[in-house]
Amino acid sequence: MSLDINLIYKEKIEGLAKNKTDEVFYNSSEEHAQVVVNAIAKNAEHEIKILCCNMCSKISNNEDYLKSVKGFLSGNKDRKIQILFTKYSDEFPQKPIAGVFKEYADQVEIKKWDSAEKITLKGEPVNFTVSDDRAYRMETDIEKRLAFGNFNNPEGAKNLSSVFDELFNSTFTHQINI
Repeated sequence: MSLDINLIYKEKIEGLAKNKTDEVFYNSSEEHAQVVVNAIAKNAEHEIKILCCNMCSKISNNEDYLKSVKGFLSGNKDRKIQILFTKYSDEFPQKPIAGVFKEYADQVEIKKWDSAEKITLKGEPVNFTVSDDRAYRMETDIEKRLAFGNFNNPEGAKNLSSVFDELFNSTFTHQINI
């Protein structure tokens, strides 16, 4: 008998997300990051806020994530996604995720960070996703995909949401139209 660690991880994360469990989880690979961001999108109810480099990786452009984002946006016209890119790439408009966002353009707002000042935590660049002021994933090592999160921690999620709003609405951001 062989155990598929990635399958066990996926089942655990999907269970935490579906049941809105207040439990800290960790991820340490691109595969795990895909599982977590997909679970966030799949289980979000109202809004998703994403601070990331550029959404040009496999994490943002795999079939499961595309399906979950599309399912979220198509489920209700009041649902919103806001994205703040810290390293915008001209490749983004050609990526599959950009196509999903174009299809639901009235529900998606994208900006890029235009300051030499980097967005960091303890001096290191970060990415994070927060949904419904309840769930979040904070990536503390972008290269190694080291992250932690929780699917039901309103205090932590609201703190990240407030930071996101402050950054998103700052004078250092500019709207991106795709």
